[in-house]
Amino acid sequence: MLNHAINTGNALKYFVMFFVVTTATKIIPTCGVLQEHAIYVGLIAASTFALIDMCSPHITVQDIGHEDHI
Repeated sequence: MLNHAINTGNALKYFVMFFVVTTATKIIPTCGVLQEHAIYVGLIAASTFALIDMCSPHITVQDIGHEDHI
């Protein structure tokens, strides 16, 4: 069983990233070759984003014993 399951919130982020990059690659450039491979560019961008999101450390700063000083 997988320990690192993708939750729906993260899957939505990856799909939005894929959709935005694919659409931008399809619409913006004037190069026909890049427009033909827009889906591949979107998949590469979304999978890279997913890997970075899952593998990067999540750092949480906790302020223990915080006292307000005036």
